[in-house]
Amino acid sequence: MDPLDHDSPWKCALDLFLRSFLELAFPDVADSIDWRVDPVSLEQELRAIDPDSAVGLKRADKLVKVRLLDGTDQWLLVHIEVQMRHDPDLPRRLFTYHYRILDRHGIRVVTLAILGDRSRTWRPISYNNVFLGCGTTFQFRICKTIDFEDRLDHPRHRNSQAFLIIAAHLGTQQHRKKPQDLYQCRLELSLRLNSEGYTSAEIQNLLWLMDWLMPLPEPLKIPFRNELQRRQPDKTMPHITLFQEIGRQEGRQEATLETMHEAILDVLDARFGPVPEAVRQRVHALDDEPALKDLLRRAVRVTSLEEFRSTP
Repeated sequence: MDPLDHDSPWKCALDLFLRSFLELAFPDVADSIDWRVDPVSLEQELRAIDPDSAVGLKRADKLVKVRLLDGTDQWLLVHIEVQMRHDPDLPRRLFTYHYRILDRHGIRVVTLAILGDRSRTWRPISYNNVFLGCGTTFQFRICKTIDFEDRLDHPRHRNSQAFLIIAAHLGTQQHRKKPQDLYQCRLELSLRLNSEGYTSAEIQNLLWLMDWLMPLPEPLKIPFRNELQRRQPDKTMPHITLFQEIGRQEGRQEATLETMHEAILDVLDARFGPVPEAVRQRVHALDDEPALKDLLRRAVRVTSLEEFRSTP
């Protein structure tokens, strides 16, 4: 299994901490947005224009509509893609996304890419298609996760949820073949959460994402939880493993509907206590995989069971 190839934890991370990612990776973009107006997710629109949707390729990508902080009524579409491996076709694909989004919505588009590969030299920033003086040059912006390596203690990155997620990604890249080192890295990141001033909900969400991004071998799971409780006996550390099980199945085989049902209910139970029978029946009645994935992300994001119940 290679958890770094799975888009689900990164999609959830962008859903939960979009502002943090933009502030970390593209601060000038973040500074131009009016965060008093909630971004509008356009995932269905992105699926409709996906140039590779027919072949079922999986990547973490996000399309949101945001309001600009410049006193105008204009909106901006922000397209973010997370690419985990070197892909020479990335510039062409981003160009295809860009012009299809522009053509479909008719408003300005900013195309951003977060590159999670280990190469320090692969830094594509444009797509060129010019022949005999005719054609186009398209520019996009990138952030390389590897550029944040060894910056865990940098004061600039304190209280950044996005940085901790990137640190978890980098830790898995560096230590995935050395289970004990991965154990120590994940323990350090988990202990750090309670010293950063995050809310209880943010801590839970970050722990779940780490559980997904930094899966430990079976023999280390229980010792890890015990060590976490020993080091912070006054803290309640959620024990969520079903995210990891779903991540393990994606890419090799589709997660079963039953597993997804239980994942959603497990998250709700851990966050809000016993789940009412009516909610359980509603979850188990769903048999559409994309809808269940959306519901799983919502279970992670909502602030109360009542908010979850109001899901359309």
